[in-house]
Amino acid sequence: MSRRAWLWALLVFALTLLVELPARWLLAPLPVPLAGISGSLWQGQAERLGDLGPLRWQWQPWRARAQASAGYQGQRWQLQVAGWPWAWQASLQPVSDPHTLATDYRLAGQWQGRIVLSGSASRCRSAEGQLQGDGLALQAPWQLELGQARLALDCSTGWKLAGQLSLAGQHHADLAADLLARQARLTGRVEPGAALQPLLVSGQWLAPGGTEVARTIRW
Repeated sequence: MSRRAWLWALLVFALTLLVELPARWLLAPLPVPLAGISGSLWQGQAERLGDLGPLRWQWQPWRARAQASAGYQGQRWQLQVAGWPWAWQASLQPVSDPHTLATDYRLAGQWQGRIVLSGSASRCRSAEGQLQGDGLALQAPWQLELGQARLALDCSTGWKLAGQLSLAGQHHADLAADLLARQARLTGRVEPGAALQPLLVSGQWLAPGGTEVARTIRW
């Protein structure tokens, strides 16, 4: 057998092995809780991946298309990517599915909207749209009404996330996050007697009797 034939046979074997490679082998090294993993790299699912779950994915590299969905904090999210690497477009949006992984902290509410990203290769050139959450409330480990939230993304000069959270007569907060720098600036005001005030004081995010919040968050 010629050298070219050997190389071709080796390539076919490697591709076949990759196609059939179980997803649990790929995800097992991750340092997060895992459960219920099945399928392959190209199409599979997991009941839990860290705080996400259930998680489902489908990847079709020959069509430059991928799709994934994951449950997080009582809401299911869907991510779609097409056209990569030449001129790609990605979209993130909430979908209706109440079945999500139960975690120690549980957030309830109704999300809507869509964020659409466009770019080429590893560069994101534009981001359009926003996500809006209505009637947000913390349900576990205690109950706390949070109000309305908005999230928008700007990727023209890095990955910048802007967010707002407000509840009339209670609180208002603005978040400006630099995802690549792994830091964010949170500013806001809590009205005297607001339900959120004692939690912020106990977490040392707010001085006793204070109403203004200004904090830098790093992760």
